[in-house]
Amino acid sequence: MTTLKNIAVTCLAVTALIGTTYASAQTDSGTADSSSLSPKKEIRAQNRQLAKTVRHALTHTKDLTSSGITVLARGGIVTLDGTVPTDEEIQVATNVASNVPGVHAVTNNLLMQEEGH
Repeated sequence: MTTLKNIAVTCLAVTALIGTTYASAQTDSGTADSSSLSPKKEIRAQNRQLAKTVRHALTHTKDLTSSGITVLARGGIVTLDGTVPTDEEIQVATNVASNVPGVHAVTNNLLMQEEGH
């Protein structure tokens, strides 16, 4: 009789072990899918990161007042909008943005700030 009990307990233990392993595998694969971004979200994240990198480069450029510059990035194309105090800074901003890795083109819509504004 004890042999039958031992076999039954062993079968239950093996079944529980297999079930736990299967459930763990399901949880791991489900976690991997939910943590990966959809293609649209991934592209948006890349665009945000590129715009942030360009803003950082503009902010840390000597002789450039970047506080009036807005940066938009889409697929490697960066658009600069806003105003800067001098004409020279318009070109400086374009050059700086062009040299950021990942930037393929720069659309410069910057204007020279009017006196008194």
